[in-house]
Amino acid sequence: MNQQTMPNVTLFDLLARNWQRQAPVRHLCFNEDDTLLAIGSVDGAVALARLGDNEPPESRIVIDNGQTTIQPRLGKPSPLISTRIHEGARLSAHRDGAFLAATRSGDLLRVDRTGAIVAKVLSDKGPICAFDHCRATGLSAAAVSHRLRLQSGETDTIREIDLGDRKPAIVSIAGDGRLVALACSGSLSVWRIADDPGPLIEMSLPSSPLSLEWSADGRWLGCGLQTGGLVLLNADTGHHIMLGDFPGPVAMLDWSPVANTVLASGAYRIAGWSMDAPPPGARATGRGGFVMVDAVAAHPVKALVAAGYPNGRIAIAPIGSPEELIVRDAGGPVTALQWSTDGRHLAVGDALGNAAIVTFPNEIFK
Repeated sequence: MNQQTMPNVTLFDLLARNWQRQAPVRHLCFNEDDTLLAIGSVDGAVALARLGDNEPPESRIVIDNGQTTIQPRLGKPSPLISTRIHEGARLSAHRDGAFLAATRSGDLLRVDRTGAIVAKVLSDKGPICAFDHCRATGLSAAAVSHRLRLQSGETDTIREIDLGDRKPAIVSIAGDGRLVALACSGSLSVWRIADDPGPLIEMSLPSSPLSLEWSADGRWLGCGLQTGGLVLLNADTGHHIMLGDFPGPVAMLDWSPVANTVLASGAYRIAGWSMDAPPPGARATGRGGFVMVDAVAAHPVKALVAAGYPNGRIAIAPIGSPEELIVRDAGGPVTALQWSTDGRHLAVGDALGNAAIVTFPNEIFK
C-alpha cells in the first residue's frame, strides 16, 4: 500500500497572504494608517496590497478538548492594486494614506490609495538620487546632485541647501523632523533642518554606506557599511562607535524602541547591541548557524525582531534571547521585511518574487 504523507504546515502557510510578482521584491512599505502595503520589485513595478482580510486568524482558531488549532485559509487574497509606475526605485509612506515612490529616472511621485499617480514632488530641477519623508512633520527631503531640497506639504516653498562636493546616496530624517542625515560614498553628515550653517557633524566612512536609520529618540544614527561593519553616531555629542568584524555587508539595520537596541544583518545570527549604557553591550539574539542574516525588522511595540535568511527562513526572536519562533522554514532568499505600525502584520518579500503579509493572532506575542 502506498502511504502518502502530509507536508509540514508552517505558520507561514497558515497566516500569510501571498502574491506572486514577476521579479524579486526589493521594497515594502505600509502606509500611515496600516490599510495598504506598497510592494516594489526589482523590475521597477509597484503594486499595492490591501491589509483588510476576509479570513483573519481569529476567525480560523478552533478550540477542541482544550487544544487550540488554526485552520488553513479557504479563499485567495484580494488581488493587488496595480500602479502605472514601472521604474520604481524606493518607497515611503506619505500623508492621507498615500505613498511616495522614487523612480530610476529621478522623479518623486505621490501615489494615492487607488494606485493613481497624483503629483510630482521636488522634481523640477534635475533627477533625485535619494529621498526621505518624515511622518511627524510632513517634511520631504530629496538630494538632487549636490543640493538638498526640503519641502513641507506639496504647496509650501521649497528650500535648498548647498552640499558642496557631497552627493548623498542615502537620506534619512530623524523621527522628530529636527535633523537630517546624509550618507555619501566617503562621509556621513548630520544637518539641522531649521537653518543652514553647514553640517552639524561630519565624519569619514571606511566603506560605502548601505543602510541608514535613526533611533526612535533621535539621539543615535546607525549606518551599515559594505565592508567594515556598522557605525553608530551620537547626534548630540558627535561621538561615534565602530562595530566591525561583520562577515557580510550590513545591508539592513533597525532600532527597537522598546528594547533600546540596534539590530543589524550581515552576521551568522541576529546582531544586536543595547544602547542603555554606551559603549553598546552586545545582545545575542536568536540562534547562531551557518547561514547569514540578510534582513532584520524590529517589532514596533514589543521587544522582538524578525530576521530573514538567504535560504528563505524567517524567524522572530525576543531581543537578547536564543529562543525563536520559526515562521517559514525555507523559500526564496528574503530581500525585505517590514512590520506594520501596530505590529500585527509582517510584510515579507523574497528573491523569487513572493510578496506576503503575515497576520498574527493577538495571542501569539503575549
